[in-house]
This record gives sequence, structure tokens and C-alpha cells, in this order.
Amino acid sequence: MKSKSNPTLKKLQEEVKEVYKAVYQGNGKPAIVTQLSELTGKLKSHSEHVEMKLVHVDEKIDSLEREIELKFKNITDVVTEKFNSISVQITSEFGRKRAETTNLWNLKTAITTGILASSTSVFVVLLAEFIKRLNS
Repeated sequence: MKSKSNPTLKKLQEEVKEVYKAVYQGNGKPAIVTQLSELTGKLKSHSEHVEMKLVHVDEKIDSLEREIELKFKNITDVVTEKFNSISVQITSEFGRKRAETTNLWNLKTAITTGILASSTSVFVVLLAEFIKRLNS
């Protein structure tokens, strides 16, 4: 039995040596440990590069947010100013119309009062003449 297990054991030892050589020494390519180390370094480098890009993108987003906020504030200020201006114009127009209407009614009242006073005076004069003629 020893003779049968020996070739198997030797074959197993050779395979382990090949695996060891491939893992630690390489087999035409750098060793797997070296390849893993290089890949880890590249991954770390790419990760740092991506992080820098993300920070840059985050800064740009913050900048755009500030710019949009300022533009929105500016637009809000302009719209508020326009509404205030329109409000002043409407108030002024209503005041002018009210003054015109008041002046018109004052004029109508004055004319009506004058006509009534004149008519009354004429009526009184005619009545006085009529009474004078009746008494005479």
C-alpha cells in the first residue's frame, strides 16, 4: 500500500508546488499575490479619483444651487417690485377716478342748486308781483 500512496502523494506534492509557484512566484505572469497587490493599488487609485470627481461634482451642484437661489431671489424681487408698481398705479387710477367723479357730482350739485335757487327766486318774484296785483 505504501507504494500506491507514494505516487499519489508525490503527484499531490507536485500539484501543491505548482499552485505555490503560481501563487507566490508566478508562471509566466507575475505571481497572483503581486497581481492582487497591483489590482488593489489600481482600485485604490481609481477609488480616490472617483472620490475627487464626486467632490468636484458636489461642489458644482452647490455652486449651481447658490446660483439658482440667487436668481430665484432676484426674480422674486423683480416680480414683487412690479406688483407693487401695479398696485400703486391702480390705487392712483382709482383715486383719480374718485376725484373726477366727486368733482362731477359737485358740479352737478352746484348747477342743480343754482337752477333751483334761480327758479325759486323767479317764482318768488312772480308770486310777489301776482300778489301785488291782486292786492292793488
